[in-house]
Amino acid sequence: MRKGLLAVTAVVLVGGGYVAAQVYSSERFDDELTRGLKSLEESDDVTIERQNIKQGWFTSSGEIVITPKLDEGWNLSLPYSARHGLSSTRLSGELELAMSDQALFADKLEAAPPRWHAEIETLSGNFTGRLDLAAIDSQVTDSRLISEGGFLTLEGQPDDVRLAGEISPWELRGEEGDLKVGRLTLSSRYQQDETGQERDQQASFALDSLMMARDYNPTVELADLSYQGDLSLGAEELQLDGTLKLGEARVDDEPLLSGELAFSLSHINAEAVRTLEAAIDDETARGTPIEELSDAEFSALLERLEPQLLALFVDSPTLTLDHLAVQSDMLSMDTELSGELTFDGEGAENLSLEDLGQTKQRLRWVRRLNGQFDWQGVPPMAVMQLGLPMTTERLNILIENGRPTVNGRPLPPLL
Repeated sequence: MRKGLLAVTAVVLVGGGYVAAQVYSSERFDDELTRGLKSLEESDDVTIERQNIKQGWFTSSGEIVITPKLDEGWNLSLPYSARHGLSSTRLSGELELAMSDQALFADKLEAAPPRWHAEIETLSGNFTGRLDLAAIDSQVTDSRLISEGGFLTLEGQPDDVRLAGEISPWELRGEEGDLKVGRLTLSSRYQQDETGQERDQQASFALDSLMMARDYNPTVELADLSYQGDLSLGAEELQLDGTLKLGEARVDDEPLLSGELAFSLSHINAEAVRTLEAAIDDETARGTPIEELSDAEFSALLERLEPQLLALFVDSPTLTLDHLAVQSDMLSMDTELSGELTFDGEGAENLSLEDLGQTKQRLRWVRRLNGQFDWQGVPPMAVMQLGLPMTTERLNILIENGRPTVNGRPLPPLL
């Protein structure tokens, strides 16, 4: 009898512990999903809602709906079903994109909707996910869209998210010409502190090729196009660093040029950025899209936001051009430009965004520009337009209070 009682007690304890763990796993999933969606909503210009929620101990279901805060005529829906385990929850579903009240993968394209699956760890909150894009061969109005599909992966935690993916080559064949896009690879990482006040986003993409052919027009091709950037909002400043590269541009299969651009934008007051974001959120909450505002309403909006916009300049923003390099055998060009341009932000609160169409008002802004650039390998055409000796190979460009000089010779004002 005692042995039977002990066995029953053990079963009750184990079973109760299992059920309690399942309940905890289910509730933890719900809490982490709510927190993660709220974090994403705070960092983007979108509204994220959960609808049709059915929460259970072992299974759950619902729908995540993403819509732009400004009415741009689209919304993204992710219906999901979830299975709760002791250590993790697994989710799966489809992606539904609606544009102008039509479902993209049902009404506009003859293609299967993208499928996705994800897993969230119960204790750590770590997550992984993958979205698979099906191949497409569909008629779109007078054109034919052909795609080999692709995938996207997502992993990390709500405050540290990494995205990676690959879109296979696709093409759009039309009556007047064709557009062919090669393999696209991309990656991104988004990090923020616990308050969401400080953020960093690293992003990159690489496109193998792009070709546009139109009847009676030259065929234009780009090869090895890539970008890598880092946008950081810290305690003191917002800073952007970027590098854009083009392996080669061709026209009718003849090499045209290649080049690289590396730049940075710094000294943008961080607190002003956060204040402006909050002000824009308040304006957006009123529900009228910016593109639907009348001229008078848009002017009134700028007037309301003017103090926050002007505050961005108080730390004297600086644009640094690490280098702009362009090479072209066809154009006999091998040139490189570098330098920096600073906007003097002292007393920026006394400026105004009104009447910028008037020369006098624009001059108040332009006269705050100061900088210096070094241009090596100057193309002969530029030398000729500047009225300099054709033997000139290097230019020293100086900008003081909006007034430029080249190799010591004054040029007309910037405006």
